[in-house]
Amino acid sequence: MDEPIKRSDAVEKEYTQAVIYGIVGLVALALTFLFWRYGGMFYSLSWGFALIWLGSWGYAGWSYYKTTKVPAYPVECPFCHKETVLVAPPQMDFTCEHCLKRVPIENGRVMEVIAVKCPHCGSMEQVSVKASAAICEQCQREFPIRATGRVPVGMPLPQDDPTPYELVLLGVDRRKEEQAILALERLLDLNRPDVKKLLESVPMTLLTNLPRRKAESQARELSEQGVLIEARRIEDPNRVPTPWN
Repeated sequence: MDEPIKRSDAVEKEYTQAVIYGIVGLVALALTFLFWRYGGMFYSLSWGFALIWLGSWGYAGWSYYKTTKVPAYPVECPFCHKETVLVAPPQMDFTCEHCLKRVPIENGRVMEVIAVKCPHCGSMEQVSVKASAAICEQCQREFPIRATGRVPVGMPLPQDDPTPYELVLLGVDRRKEEQAILALERLLDLNRPDVKKLLESVPMTLLTNLPRRKAESQARELSEQGVLIEARRIEDPNRVPTPWN
């Protein structure tokens, strides 16, 4: 089953088609005038370009009209309580476009989240009721969720890989470029020009000294947004990793 489609992505697709065909129509209009005015023996070609002009602008107008008819189904994220507008009711989990967390969906409904306490640092974390483990945002360590009853209280806590990891930015998927840039803006707290400048220097390290599961989780979430990124082990124990170098 495909990821639920965001309304902004659907509108952008139709708007892009309208712009492309509008430009094609504009070129066809210019050629129509040139062949009609100066074509001489090729005067008849002006009629062909006139048809292309009318057809292109007609399709551009239809595409632009469809941007106003894209359905909107706002879904509130249970973590940040902001809405992500989809084109249809969601049937599977999707990534919130605001906090970038996975919104849990079951039978077409948003599942509630619960607050659990990290056994390592004591901070409170919000997790989906169907999650069996969580990664603390404060100490970056993973722990089982006992509140759901799926993990026995006496079970020892899983140990994360002690080797530090880093997230290496490789670029963005051109098919999701706008979505990827927006995700990087939120992650790095940068504006669009700064993110664009950052992409000119890939590959580069974005985040470093992360536990393996945290690095893999963030890499997976960013990949879903169209960011080409890789979680890599920091093999050299003497290296002092510095992000954005």
